[in-house]
Amino acid sequence: MPSYESIENPERENDLASVLISADGKILGKYYRFNRNQITFDNLSPYLVDALLSTEDIRFYRHSGIDLKGLLRAVTGQLTHTYRGGGSTITMQLAENIYKTMTENQGYLYSHGMGGFVTKMKEWIIAIQLEKLFTKEEILAMYFNTIFFGHHSYGINTAAATFFGKSPDSLNIQESALLIGMLNAPTRFSPIIHPNKAMDKRTEVLYNMYKYNFISREIYDSLKVLPLGVDYKAQDHVTGPAPYFRSVIQPQLLSWAKENNLDLYESGLRIYTTIDSKMQEYAERAMEVHMTKLQATFDAHWNGQNPWRDNKTMS
Repeated sequence: MPSYESIENPERENDLASVLISADGKILGKYYRFNRNQITFDNLSPYLVDALLSTEDIRFYRHSGIDLKGLLRAVTGQLTHTYRGGGSTITMQLAENIYKTMTENQGYLYSHGMGGFVTKMKEWIIAIQLEKLFTKEEILAMYFNTIFFGHHSYGINTAAATFFGKSPDSLNIQESALLIGMLNAPTRFSPIIHPNKAMDKRTEVLYNMYKYNFISREIYDSLKVLPLGVDYKAQDHVTGPAPYFRSVIQPQLLSWAKENNLDLYESGLRIYTTIDSKMQEYAERAMEVHMTKLQATFDAHWNGQNPWRDNKTMS
């Protein structure tokens, strides 16, 4: 079991990307091991919350970490071979996301054939503690901060930017449904790798939202036929403005972080620079135009010959 102190401070269990910010407040890039940035409940689109509750835990606001009705359904399903879900609440899933109950810190019972039972017991205990320590809204925010959407996207903040170029609070109904549909199998339901499966899963989530009265039948019918509308932009270390600057400043940041007992890749630092993002964009555009002209001159000079040769290949 994790310590009580770590349950009181679950944010410490997650690596947070450090963000490099321009003088005019734009994100220039990130340093990270896991591309994750925290958000609060107020930063979430209400459609995201509705899609999550209708798909994962409709009684979330009515239980204290364990949904006995859902648990009974899961047990009955196992016994009658009509399994339709594992009975895990959002809070139990959060316990697994943060403390890796299925894969880490396993003891004697786990290694002697009781792994499933031990894992669930740990999740139940942690879920109850989390419900005592945090509000429902705080639990939802932590959940959205810890889930993985594939494509190097950890947490809803990064996922919204990766797949739609948006912040989480501006996601519409169908975008929210698509992202929630990816939760259990990010690769299988990836709109980039398997768009047809992603479309089917989005329809399923939209139907759940209709089923539990979050949207009307008319809205469900109109949204399920819309295209995915993905605006995919990979979030990685090399894309974005000022990549050379990010590379040059990195050793200085690593040194400063070490002196201050911090980790550049995990501590969620916000690093403010003097670079103006708009001027940087103009400079990079001007360089691209000029280099295109230089490349044309270079190619014309060599006229199809190989310029990369030595004395052995001169003839």
